Amino acid sequence: MAAFDLCAVCTLPFHDELRWQVMFEETDEDVTTSEAPVHEICGLYAAQICPFVSSPYARLSRGEGRKGERRSELVVLSGYRATRAVHGKASNIQSDAVLHFDMGGYVRRHVLRTRGDAEAAYSTALAAERPMELDQYERQLVDLLCSLTDPEGEDSGGVMAGAAWHVGAGFCAGVTQVQGLDRYNVAPYTTIAVQALKDRTVRKLADDFPDRYTRAAMQWLITRDRLPAILAGWRSDGRRRFSQVLKPLASQDKSAERRKAQRKKQSAARRNNRR
Repeated sequence: MAAFDLCAVCTLPFHDELRWQVMFEETDEDVTTSEAPVHEICGLYAAQICPFVSSPYARLSRGEGRKGERRSELVVLSGYRATRAVHGKASNIQSDAVLHFDMGGYVRRHVLRTRGDAEAAYSTALAAERPMELDQYERQLVDLLCSLTDPEGEDSGGVMAGAAWHVGAGFCAGVTQVQGLDRYNVAPYTTIAVQALKDRTVRKLADDFPDRYTRAAMQWLITRDRLPAILAGWRSDGRRRFSQVLKPLASQDKSAERRKAQRKKQSAARRNNRR
């Protein structure tokens, strides 16, 4: 979700829309949460059908410390302009680290006190909803995420997490401590992630990488006019951290380009001499 800038409910991307978080108190301040942001219509939908959000009788946890605790009577959907950072860190609930999303630029909110409030807000948002237009590479990612893997029939999320690691998520601060992601912190995942910091490698992987999830991720990557801010930051950090590894390779690429240009000049000179 963070790497490709997708909604945690419908998996469709964020374009210029606000990013919404379900909370249980009103605040105008920036917040940090372990929940990925969602579209407005998706949050209002969840406020009606998700038991934890729709009912104050839903229990927060079965674990110690919060066992049997009811959630707040109030549901607040807050819309923010941006996801400003994503990082892994220890949670107050889980024993392992989880991803945290820093949300900034509060704009507006829905305060839902009753089921009627949720239904009315959803109806209003639904009437204003317009179909989202996706390019073929965005559609390819969404289709893969929303389908079982073939032929294993497993959830595609874990497979796509590997693809996200390849395109830059491997450089997220604290990601190696996040539960379930330690399996990607090994070669060849780390090797591919570093190599994919080069445009030439991304183009090659987009053409012939054997895994279609990573191939789709690379095709998406090279066709973006502008990368999601979070992913752009991760890739920039990766280039800084591995500059010594990438520098010789970049120099080799430039040397090859210079030699090619020199050969063209020499060929042109010979043609002119023949004339």
